Amino acid sequence: MPLNLTEEQILQLAPDDSSVKAGKGLATLSKWVLRECSGRAVWGHCQGSGKNPYQTVIDLNDIAFKCSCPSRKFPCKHGLGLLLLYARQPDQFTQAEEPEWVTAWLAKRTEKAEKKEQKAKSETPVDEAAQAKRQEKRHQKVLGGISDLEVWMKDLVRNGFLNVPERAYTLFDNMARRMVDAQAPGLAGRLRAMEAIDFDSESWKSDLTESMGRLYLLMQSYRNMDGLPEEWKDEIRTQIGYPQSKDNVLAGEPVADSWLVLHKQSRKVNDVNTDIYWFYGKESGLFARYLSFAVAGTFSTENWIPGSVYKGALCFYNGTGTCRRALFRESVLAEENFVPACSPNLKQAAAVYRTAMLTNPFSEDVPLLVDDVRVARNGKDYTLLLDNAGNAVRVAMPEETYIDILAITGGNPFASLVIVNGDIWELKSIWYNKEYHTWRDERN
Repeated sequence: MPLNLTEEQILQLAPDDSSVKAGKGLATLSKWVLRECSGRAVWGHCQGSGKNPYQTVIDLNDIAFKCSCPSRKFPCKHGLGLLLLYARQPDQFTQAEEPEWVTAWLAKRTEKAEKKEQKAKSETPVDEAAQAKRQEKRHQKVLGGISDLEVWMKDLVRNGFLNVPERAYTLFDNMARRMVDAQAPGLAGRLRAMEAIDFDSESWKSDLTESMGRLYLLMQSYRNMDGLPEEWKDEIRTQIGYPQSKDNVLAGEPVADSWLVLHKQSRKVNDVNTDIYWFYGKESGLFARYLSFAVAGTFSTENWIPGSVYKGALCFYNGTGTCRRALFRESVLAEENFVPACSPNLKQAAAVYRTAMLTNPFSEDVPLLVDDVRVARNGKDYTLLLDNAGNAVRVAMPEETYIDILAITGGNPFASLVIVNGDIWELKSIWYNKEYHTWRDERN
């Protein structure tokens, strides 16, 4: 099976920078005493420091790894090295019959997926009366929390914002904890986002005011849901922090398409690692977000590779907006690449963003695709994204990313993915000469 992945895409799978370095060091023929492949997998033996070589296998259908080494990283350096070597020199791998240890692992993966599907089908029917009672109890707790939050917000406005920076941590953290107690984690998350505002910047007052306004709007929307359409009821409940059942999501109408992985962002909050993926449908033109969670010390089973395309069906969560959360019903790594449809300039991209906010004023991290742009520095202060029409917007990016983009493009125009949240535009991925490029995006 030919591998339709670039080295850059493979390295995005690495858990950290040290794994990148170690994986590159193992991507040489001399490190592998056995190199074989079949139509669905590639495997090899890597001689380590022990008596017996490490056995490494990779499922090529959805890029999953297994290795006999003792590393707790996933994928380990051996898996990365083997995949890099296969991508560079597939002709150096012998087509062979799968050995028992490879076949057994692949069969176990298939069995696990089948059991998961069967479990979903055989779930015990929900006691609707008990569920309604629990929901009403939670509803009253949320309303109580909102009442306390409203009093707190009015006191804050009445006293003024000038002393907010010096007491930001305790000010927002205490109320966020109260919202967690009220079973409204979505409100708690918005309060903690206010705590993270850069109070040394000139814009902190407007940033805080805007955040407070959105929070108040959400509170009032929850209080007055009865007259709203069903999709808005679902959206507001989700924004408050009510979960949606995966089974119900997967039971919805799927959207079959070729889904391009636009970007991956990794976040760590307390002891939970969250991977956020942005997808774009080739035929549908839809955006989607996929969230994968893993507690500290474990690793996510999903390996959606940025820049790759997956053929499959996505089921969207109930709600409204231009980039809703979704789940794959099934997916297969496709042997194709494409550049997504983009806005021709920054002015039109900004119009797309305004439409997204009008559609759902609670939207955050809105993906925008814009073509024919380039980067430039405004002195040493910040980076600009420019188009050929003379429009410009300030974008957030590390200095090393700016240098990488110039090295790739030579200062020439490119297509780009920008994630927008309020006034903050972040350049995440680019396409230059139809080739995809991105950068590790980790936030702790």
